Amino acid sequence: MFARWLRKNKKARIAVLSIFLCSSAFAALYGGGPAELWTFMQIQMLQENNISKIESFTSEFSESLYSAFSDITSAIAVATKQEALDAETISDAQRVSAQQLVSAIQAQQIASAVAEVVANYDPAMGQGFDPCGTLAKNKTLDQAFTGIDAVAVSRAERLDNGAGRLTTSADAMGDRVREHRSKFCTSAEAQAGLCAESRLPAGDANAELFFRSAAPDSLESDARTAYIQNLLGDPDKKLNKDAGRSAAGQNYFLAKTQKDSLQSIAAYSLSSIDAANTQVPSLDNQSPNDILTLRVNAYFGGDEAKDWAGTLASQEERGLLIEYAKMSGLGAWIHHNQYKQNERILLNLAGLVAANSRTDKAQTDEIYQRAVRQYAKGQLGQ
Repeated sequence: MFARWLRKNKKARIAVLSIFLCSSAFAALYGGGPAELWTFMQIQMLQENNISKIESFTSEFSESLYSAFSDITSAIAVATKQEALDAETISDAQRVSAQQLVSAIQAQQIASAVAEVVANYDPAMGQGFDPCGTLAKNKTLDQAFTGIDAVAVSRAERLDNGAGRLTTSADAMGDRVREHRSKFCTSAEAQAGLCAESRLPAGDANAELFFRSAAPDSLESDARTAYIQNLLGDPDKKLNKDAGRSAAGQNYFLAKTQKDSLQSIAAYSLSSIDAANTQVPSLDNQSPNDILTLRVNAYFGGDEAKDWAGTLASQEERGLLIEYAKMSGLGAWIHHNQYKQNERILLNLAGLVAANSRTDKAQTDEIYQRAVRQYAKGQLGQ
């Protein structure tokens, strides 16, 4: 280290060289006495002392430098490790943050799905108005009208002049008059002293009663039956066995069958109207038309219509579609019953055409027979 220092420091090299040259010159000039030896020893001791100090400094400086380098290296290692830890911590934080975000999104999706299910299937928002009640009422309505056909046929068969019926009463029209006076006596008849005025005067001639709701065994119901009988004409009398076997009897039965086939159409139509407005105990003493009126008023009038309109204001799209489907179903059901009604109207019109054809044929036959007779008389007269 000292040699390296001398090579780097020019002034120090000159000073050391001067010391050695002076010592050599002094020994050469004055010889080698005790003084010279002491001086040389002092110089040598100083030289060794300086060399020792230089070596000690060099060692301490090297150790200090090594310690400084070690500290720097440790600091760099610690900083590097800290950087790595920071990067790992940031990466973990980002991963945890991403997981939390995904969990939050999943939770939001689940909440949205639950909210959608609740909105779609909750009665207040996604099922339309009173889903269970509407279903029960529509079923009741359909069941009420399903039995009308059988009831109408039964009522038509009970008429005193119904299809295939022959009366055994000798005074069938007298029986009708007596029933009229006991049940449907008018004020004029009462003033004439024929009967006591009824609470339903001339009810057996009042077609408006067919469109009122009435109990099955009420005076109104009897009036409707009497009206149909009066409209269809006199009852047909029953023939005895011998008369029935005769040619005239056979013609009588043929005419009866032809008349019944035409009149049964009108009898069935009127009996259908009667049955539709007759109260049924199993329907809380309501008629089928009463129930139909309530179902229609649920949408277009009455207190239930207000609740219906208020419910629709809070319905989701699915609930509105369901309600539209229910209303469309009720509309289709009504159209089906209107179709059946129109079929009865067409059948009555066909019956009128057939009856008029029979009348025209009878008139034509009579004219033809008259012409034949006149022609025969003319031929015989010649």
